[in-house]
Amino acid sequence: MQNNIIISRLHAALTGVLLLLVAGYACYQCYVNRAPEDALYAQRRITESTFLYVTKYQSGGATVSEVYRYYLDGALPGDPMPHLKERTPFLVTDVGEAKISGYGNHISVTLSGRVYAFTNSDLFYTDGVAVMPVISLTANGVR
Repeated sequence: MQNNIIISRLHAALTGVLLLLVAGYACYQCYVNRAPEDALYAQRRITESTFLYVTKYQSGGATVSEVYRYYLDGALPGDPMPHLKERTPFLVTDVGEAKISGYGNHISVTLSGRVYAFTNSDLFYTDGVAVMPVISLTANGVR
């Protein structure tokens, strides 16, 4: 009888600890994967169906360098920020004025500065049609 009480209390304590671990992990994932606190910095047309959207990180202080995120998408009516927060940028850098040009489904990016993240392809929809441009990067780093 005494053993049953000990086992049930150990089981309850272990269940509580596991629940706390799962809840802590879920909170950690929400904190790490939250959308960045960006503001729209620039937007312009690159090709007939492709627009460039550049956002700038707003929560940096004196010791945090500027971070710009570059997105490719179709024409976004109104405020594009809610849509961009759900997207992944194709380029993250400390330069807000990269030279970007396009022809057909090929996008060329030239910049001088630090590149924090880059992917050479992107996928978005314009008028229900999937667009997947190929992106070329020419970067001259700084020391």
